[in-house]
Order: sequence, then C-alpha cells, then structure tokens
Amino acid sequence: MSVKDSPLYGTYVKMINERESIRRKKAAGEPKPWTTDPILIKYRFCNMRRMDDKVSLWLLDNWYEPYKDHPNMLYAALVGRFFNLPASLEEITGLVFSDGDWKYDEICKTLRDRKASKKTIFNNAYMVRGNDGPDKVSTVMEYTIQPMISDPPEINTSSMRESWQNLVECYGMASFMTGQVVADLRWAMSGSWEDKDTWAPYGPGSSKGLCRLHDRPLKRDMDQDQFIEEVTELKEFASKDICPILNSRMEMMDWQNTLCEFDKYVRVMNGEGRPKQLYPGAC
Repeated sequence: MSVKDSPLYGTYVKMINERESIRRKKAAGEPKPWTTDPILIKYRFCNMRRMDDKVSLWLLDNWYEPYKDHPNMLYAALVGRFFNLPASLEEITGLVFSDGDWKYDEICKTLRDRKASKKTIFNNAYMVRGNDGPDKVSTVMEYTIQPMISDPPEINTSSMRESWQNLVECYGMASFMTGQVVADLRWAMSGSWEDKDTWAPYGPGSSKGLCRLHDRPLKRDMDQDQFIEEVTELKEFASKDICPILNSRMEMMDWQNTLCEFDKYVRVMNGEGRPKQLYPGAC
C-alpha cells in the first residue's frame, strides 16, 4: 500500500502540523492551551525536527557550536546522548572538552558525586545497558566509550551512513542510539554530510510507524534498504502537506523521528498504550 492511500495518512500529517504549531506558539510566548488535540495536550511528544527538542538545543548551544570540531567531539556526543540531561552535562563540560588526555576518572567522579547528592544524572529518554560494571556510569564510560578511546571508529564527515556503519559495530551501540549520535555529529563536526537528506537508520518506533501507514503487522526490525525506500516515498509525498517552514528545515533523521512519534500517537488513539510522560498542555 502506498502511503498516499493509507487511511492513517491524514492522521500522520495532522499530527506533524499540530505538534509544530504547539512548538511555535510556545516559542512565541503564547499562553496555554496551545492545542485542542486531546492526545497532544495530555502526553509529551518530541518535536518533529529533533534539533528543536530541549536537550538537542542545549547540546547545540552549549557543546556542539562552541566546541565544534574539538578532538573529543565523538566522545562528547556519546556522553551527551547516553546521559542526555543538561544539568549533568553542564557539570562535566570543562572535563569533556579539556585539552590533553580524556578525563575519564574526573568525569566519572563528578557524575557519581552528583548521584550521591541525590541528583539525577540520566534522562530516561534513551535506554542504557545496565548489566555491565557496578553502575550505569561505568556501563557508559568504561564499557562503551573507553574502548573507542583506545581504538577510535572512523567518522566520515561526508557520509552519515558510513559513520553509522563504523560506530554501530562498537560495543553497546544499537542502531537507534548510533543514529542519534551520528545525527548530532552532523552539527558538531565540519563536513559535507552529503546524505543528510537521503539517509537515516531505522529505529523500532519509526519502523512500527511505517508499518502502521502501510497497514502491515507491527514489527520492530526492518531491512535498512526497505526502510530508506519507504521513508523517501513518504518524504516526497508528505512534504507537500506539512508546514512549509518546517519542511524546509527537515532532514532525513527528522522524517525518521516523525514516524516514531506517530507510532506513539496511534497507540494512544487506538487504546494500545500511552507515552511514558504526561504533558501539562491544558494549564
């Protein structure tokens, strides 16, 4: 089934435009409620363009632009997305971007001291392996990042796909998280990133979002080539129906992102479940 014939296509487009409208009204300082959509007003959804999200904007403003092309930028992007909490990241900024050796011990100590003082160190937006080392700090820093310090994967700043392929082979790096890190590097490291408008890795949510649009049984995994083919078709068709200003700012990772949010939206609509977080959109 082509997406243009999908009974859910109208819902997909409406969700994108309404979520973007909420973002713009909020940014303009308009008072709540920013929508009458019963799902978007009650539950928390990411922005349609991932770099418009709160943590992404913090990383862009505080790490990726001020320290662009820093020698530690790959490790910074990994730390940024695994911990994903500005309050934690702010405390280790000087250590992450220090000159000289990678400040492994100091970073770990700062994060553990924060945890010992009963402060949160992780944002739960992304899953972190919990079966390595004594705690999640060790899982991320010792088992995932440290091996890359010793044997750095190649980051090809002309190709998101090649960078993803090299990074996803590293320990602890699943397809979705690797895609998030590479999508950040596209803003943090100078390069042409020639496939930014044509390539994105599949994720479990985006794969299910495509299945819903094509009226197929839901599945978490999908052949990468099929995923790109179907997202490309969707992009070419839906770009005519979404807000023109938003469309002009969208890259392929953003289209992948819309599908993940769409799957969440339809789950609520169908009574299959709900997102993790409520959203106080009404007041």
